[in-house]
Amino acid sequence: MQRFIGRLLLSLVLLSATHAYARGTVFVSPSVGTASISNIDGYKDAALLRVDAAYFLLPELGVGLFGMQYSDFESSGSGNAVSIKLSGFGPSVTGRWPVHPNVQPYVRLDYMRWEVESHGLGRLLASDTGGSAGLTAGVHFPIKRIFGAKVEVSRYNNVSGADIQQVSVGAVFEF
Repeated sequence: MQRFIGRLLLSLVLLSATHAYARGTVFVSPSVGTASISNIDGYKDAALLRVDAAYFLLPELGVGLFGMQYSDFESSGSGNAVSIKLSGFGPSVTGRWPVHPNVQPYVRLDYMRWEVESHGLGRLLASDTGGSAGLTAGVHFPIKRIFGAKVEVSRYNNVSGADIQQVSVGAVFEF
């Protein structure tokens, strides 16, 4: 069993050393998806738009910046309508594992500086700013040398007291 595990680990290291991605690439990725609030009841899901830009120092490690904009999280009750507007930006670190030329799983750590506004009764009810850490797991599917697609699931904790989960799909351009 130990011999099998040793060979498996050696194979994975060799695979990552022989993949097609070169050092010093730039990665730009717009994506769209849906987001939900988990620990505050009474709000509908919201659409999101995210744009990432990263520089991969090594084929497996990249640093970058991102920006996100959510459509309004609207209240789902029958009373007075309340909406929450959320946007954010910040740095990220991405680690990817090229297990196959056409499938590349990755994990990304984000630090999002966010701004939240709550609107209801025709006026601004509250606003808040802060920062929260986020974790993303995704898969990049290279299609051509500079183009691909991605699917990812993310979670941000304590965004003005709310936990945000999101699922998104996007295009990947790597130069």
